[in-house]
Amino acid sequence: MKSIEGGFPSYAKFEPTSPGSDYYDPNHFHEELEKIWFKTWLLAGREEEIPNSGDYKTVQVAHENFIVTRASDGNINTYYNVCRHRGSRLCTTEAGNFPRGRIICPYHSWMYSGDTGELTKAPNISDEDEGFDRSEHSLASIRTETWDGFIWINADPDAPTLHESFNLPESWSIYEQYQMHRLKVGKTGTYNVKANWKLLMDNAEECYHCGTIHPELSKATPPMQPRQWVDEEVPETKVIKHVGSMGLNPGFERVNVDGKAYRPVFPGLSEEDQRKISYLHIFPHSYLCMASDYVFVAAIFPVSADESIVKGYWLFDPDVLEKEDAYLDDAIEFWDVTCQEDWEACALAQLGNESRSYKNGGTLTPIDWRVANFKKYVKNELENN
Repeated sequence: MKSIEGGFPSYAKFEPTSPGSDYYDPNHFHEELEKIWFKTWLLAGREEEIPNSGDYKTVQVAHENFIVTRASDGNINTYYNVCRHRGSRLCTTEAGNFPRGRIICPYHSWMYSGDTGELTKAPNISDEDEGFDRSEHSLASIRTETWDGFIWINADPDAPTLHESFNLPESWSIYEQYQMHRLKVGKTGTYNVKANWKLLMDNAEECYHCGTIHPELSKATPPMQPRQWVDEEVPETKVIKHVGSMGLNPGFERVNVDGKAYRPVFPGLSEEDQRKISYLHIFPHSYLCMASDYVFVAAIFPVSADESIVKGYWLFDPDVLEKEDAYLDDAIEFWDVTCQEDWEACALAQLGNESRSYKNGGTLTPIDWRVANFKKYVKNELENN
């Protein structure tokens, strides 16, 4: 029997999926938010999205919204997008700039420092007013760290650091050759998906479906070929998962729609690395696809129990982006088409998961072993947090 992804580990087995209600029950969804989403490091974007002092972007996680902003000293801070006066949302756009680094509430004009989150001005309220201490009304902040050009946020003040959680730099050592800290965003995309966030990650965890719904991907990197595994000496963690790499079809020079080379490969890549695409999954919500001349990144965010938003980033060598005739469409179209095929499949799975006939769930096969591992991760987080 032919195996997909080059086989699977000895512990892979047939086992049940999660029950259908785990993908649509609002109470279960709320528990996931509290025990998973607001207790782990989340990919908030790229540093170059907010290059200047006062620049900001917002990140939505279900009912919560966060402001990620560049301070005057170059550091990046993240605050809840909530005024400490009457709870108004502060920023109503997804990105912009705070003039002079001042965050001003659109409701009553309370003013905060983007550098510190401190309340700097409250109209018609004097510092001498009894019962009001300005220092007690700073914006609520959350932890922010950066790595390899990416911005990470964590709403849990007691969570391990990013370096501890990701086991940096050791776990990242095999990806340093892509020099992602110097890459720049050439294109972003936003996808609204009518499906639970776990269904999107389940989909990312396997290529069982690739030959069925991804003709473009299958043509470039045939899913029936043996997967190139990551050396066991490269550490994983609870959230860092090395997925290995897939080799190019012999008729292809690049991982794109037609296999043609439109850009030079990244400097420093070996001949072997030039002919493959490597994958890294970061639980609970993101994955990186590292080709020889671009990197595609997807970050999944929950909107509700049955709806998600995906933020896509296409990263390129800055020298390429500076060229007037830079051609990026081959890579952009490749993953845009692949993503839309995935999200359509996830939406169909959402409909089925809500059926009374699927109350007890379905079956994971040995080929779905990564999906099973992700299911265990979710279960462990819900039980232990």
